[in-house]
Amino acid sequence: MNTLTAAALCLFPLFAFAEPPRVVSAVPDIGDVDVDPDLAELRIEFDQDMGAGRSLCGGGPLFPAMKGSPRWETPRIIVIPVNLEPGHEYRFMVNCPSAQNFRSKEGLPAEITQMYFRTAKDAASASPPRTLTPAENSPAIDAFKKAINEGYSYRDLRVKDWDALFAANEEAMMSARTPGAFARAAVRVLAPAKDIHAKVWVNDASLPTFHANSRRNVNLQLVEKTVPGFLRKNDTVAVGKFEDSIGYLQILTWPGENDSPSVSIEPALSGIDDLMDCKALIIDVRANGGGAEPAAKRVAARFVEKPATYSLSQYRDRESPSGFTQPIARVVKPDPNKPRFTGRVVVLIGQACASSNESFIAMMKHGANATLIGEKTLGSSGNPRRTDLGNGVQISLPSWRDLMPDGSLLEGVGISPDVAAGQDANFESNDPVLDAALAAVRSGH
Repeated sequence: MNTLTAAALCLFPLFAFAEPPRVVSAVPDIGDVDVDPDLAELRIEFDQDMGAGRSLCGGGPLFPAMKGSPRWETPRIIVIPVNLEPGHEYRFMVNCPSAQNFRSKEGLPAEITQMYFRTAKDAASASPPRTLTPAENSPAIDAFKKAINEGYSYRDLRVKDWDALFAANEEAMMSARTPGAFARAAVRVLAPAKDIHAKVWVNDASLPTFHANSRRNVNLQLVEKTVPGFLRKNDTVAVGKFEDSIGYLQILTWPGENDSPSVSIEPALSGIDDLMDCKALIIDVRANGGGAEPAAKRVAARFVEKPATYSLSQYRDRESPSGFTQPIARVVKPDPNKPRFTGRVVVLIGQACASSNESFIAMMKHGANATLIGEKTLGSSGNPRRTDLGNGVQISLPSWRDLMPDGSLLEGVGISPDVAAGQDANFESNDPVLDAALAAVRSGH
């Protein structure tokens, strides 16, 4: 049997066996509202002694203005002097993927932690944060377990022992004094599921449980310089047109009905009208991470000739032998009130394409016979639904299994391109995915 010698043990990093530092309390805490705008200091406490470094990530108007340098009050508590504004929302991160200088004494980076709070309109209307007790947290844990067991569509996909995860974090949840502290422990329960749609909420604050870190295979600034007549119609949509009658349509997200006009999908629909005389159209959704599927369906409807099944949905069903309902077809239909674009259609895709954007890509593949060019998509779709745990915390979990028309699972698999392009590119000076699309259209292949 192989064994480590004493010398080898000395060479092995000491923090290989250590837990990363974690935020255990904060003032204000994640999700706090009606915070006193006269509050002069933010306080963040870790669960172990820390080194002297720090990474407070963020910027712009959502980042709290500092009125001095942060200082370590104790080896575990950092104090940040600030100048807050009334009626203002603040967001920042303790560590982030690009900066991780909050580290333990041994040099292990602290867990990336999202911070969010909102100040009251004035000091008089400020209110203290909610204080939790074990009597409130115990039924919240039970509701959390029930939501996993009865509603989470991907419960068994990546995690095989949920009981062990709850056991490892139950003390932290039970003893949590604030919804923020409970939420951070809940994130650690859900993190091993590696599901971008599994989130924890405190009021308006959303805590992701997994960061996919997918490479975006597009440089939006380069595209703007490359596409002739590039015109950004709003924050979501841009159009352009190449000299040889090839149109370009860029869509950065799929907005919901209540989203602001700055991200409306209407310019995409009018953009299709403007490009109807083109022999071909390149639809670029490489930077689109999802959104509202109805908006995606409105655009796809302009390209399909007849109703087509693009995906199947299955929901958890405790009464079914399989544990799921029978697959339910999701269908895209032509828009009866608008002309259909009949030219060649190419859709540019990549690793950043997820969720409802993958549904759009499936609509275009199976309904419009579009050619997909680029890289495989992320493979993550869930139709998430929230569960209120009753202690100021909500969890959001996927409610369906998204299947391709042949019954194969999308989650963790993704949609492959018909033409692979740009896998090793850096997209600094050229865009091989767009070049491949132009070449395919111009050659007729």
